[in-house]
Amino acid sequence: MTDLNVVTWGHGDPVVMVHGSGPSWGEETWAEQRPLSDVYRLLLIDRRGFGDSPPAEGEDFEVDAEDIAEVLGRGAYLVGHSYGGLGCLLAAARRPEAVVSLTVIEPPAFRLTRGTDASDDLAARLHAVFESQSTMEPERFWIAFLEAFGLEPGDTGFESWAAMTSRLSAMDLAGVETTRRERVPFWEPVIPVEDLASAPFPKLVVSGDWTNVGESARRIAGRAFGEICDTLERAIGAERAVIAGSAHGQQLRRPEAFTRRLRSFLARRRATR
Repeated sequence: MTDLNVVTWGHGDPVVMVHGSGPSWGEETWAEQRPLSDVYRLLLIDRRGFGDSPPAEGEDFEVDAEDIAEVLGRGAYLVGHSYGGLGCLLAAARRPEAVVSLTVIEPPAFRLTRGTDASDDLAARLHAVFESQSTMEPERFWIAFLEAFGLEPGDTGFESWAAMTSRLSAMDLAGVETTRRERVPFWEPVIPVEDLASAPFPKLVVSGDWTNVGESARRIAGRAFGEICDTLERAIGAERAVIAGSAHGQQLRRPEAFTRRLRSFLARRRATR
């Protein structure tokens, strides 16, 4: 039995849903997908150091993979956003027999596209932030993290970074602290693409088109995540979905379009079981 906080919505076939980094946790990340609980039992994980789960020394995709593999139980659909997608990819390769289907949303799997200009540039920008993070307060770190993606305050819906950080709750800041102290850089994991490609379950890779943010974020982060998702699609034999009018966090930015696409993907697998 896991010691993670796992919130359950609905009844039916289980769908394990894993959030990303920073000021996020299960219920916050997947709030707009609650309509899926009309058919499925949604299991919203708070990763270690986030939400109401036990504290952690820092983010660790290997620990996440172990936790996710345990929560899968005898079998579940698996959905992961961003850093949570890394843990899902690793967990799915470890326990393919327990995965009904796999969906990942813009996982930062930079190693897949190492050597390309866009991915190398974004990885270098993020590396510089983490190199200097020990001198930063959590609020300043989160601003620097977002700026590394080329984002500006308006891209996040705020008129200034000060306005954004003033809205961060204690739980938000705890998540930022966990991100700030990540144990292994998220651009380092080797994704077991051959194992995933040979696994029998369906796969779906989702990204946005990044048209709802400024030119800087489109050029820096949008291109990099597009490269990663296109490469992952080919490498593991996945379906590909691009959610129009959204950047990182399609499930929150364009929830109706994302939920409709996810429901369709899950339903096709459900119909064949």
